Amino acid sequence: MAKTAKGSGEDNRLKIIEAAMAIIAEQGVDKTSLVNISKTTGLSKGTLYYYYASKNDLIFDIADIHMERITTDLFAMMENEISLTWESLLTAFFEILLTSENRSRLHLYLIQEAVSGNSSLKERVQKTYAQWFSMVDQAHSQMPGPIADISAKARFLVALVDGFIIQILLETKKTSIEQIVRIVLKALEAE
Repeated sequence: MAKTAKGSGEDNRLKIIEAAMAIIAEQGVDKTSLVNISKTTGLSKGTLYYYYASKNDLIFDIADIHMERITTDLFAMMENEISLTWESLLTAFFEILLTSENRSRLHLYLIQEAVSGNSSLKERVQKTYAQWFSMVDQAHSQMPGPIADISAKARFLVALVDGFIIQILLETKKTSIEQIVRIVLKALEAE
């Protein structure tokens, strides 16, 4: 990528993405504009448009990065876990997705955009959810003992996360991750 006065192309792209993620987490997708991002990054509008011709192009990159970070964190946890249990998997899953308000807010905004008619973003979110469902299946295969309906239970876990993200952002009474994991473990054991 070509060098610019403000830095390398990859530096500029990262700067744009980080600024956009922060603005989206604070103001939402609708109130985020390429002009605001340009001001925040200190890059000219022309430089910004060189990297992203539209806000949708930028949103797609952000969605990919956001979902990839979560997926990478979860896979890394699974690989590093010597004795993978449902409790350790669930704890990591909920900690990764629920402990960062900015990450939670960004996740919810991306989901909102996906269900509000942005078909390209919807496809990307569906692909990521499919990876998460597969991840639960993979983790299950590493654990002793059968659990029925693992596919439905994987969807249940992702739905729980999305629901807790909404509750966190609405500032309802917080439930500890330990409490969530304990209840989910009971639900998973019930056949």
